[in-house]
Amino acid sequence: MTKNPSEGWTHQKGGARMRNGQLPNGETQELYFDDNHPSMPGWFKGMECIIKERGLWPLSGLLAQCEGFKCEPGCTNCCCRRLLFSQPDFVAQKSQLEEFVTSRGHICDFYPKYHCELNFIEQY
Repeated sequence: MTKNPSEGWTHQKGGARMRNGQLPNGETQELYFDDNHPSMPGWFKGMECIIKERGLWPLSGLLAQCEGFKCEPGCTNCCCRRLLFSQPDFVAQKSQLEEFVTSRGHICDFYPKYHCELNFIEQY
């Protein structure tokens, strides 16, 4: 995720856009500028703009991420990434696969990566 507005930013090149967020007051938050925006039509807003719209931007500003992705343990507002990723709507977001499976009435359960001892199949 970029800190500033970015044209065509997605998780993967040519990939799907992120779903809208939800502001603390319950309103929907658009993560992309409108298609009729004068200078940035359809661009990703960037983390700084998203945080400012939520009213969480500190006066001293924030870095996009902590050096080496090493945030202080327990700190939720050290950088833009940590601040956004600790927001309730980001935390509660399920993957598209999980939403699809559960919408069909099935249970979707993911195992930790590379833990054969925790894998259900390995118990037999």
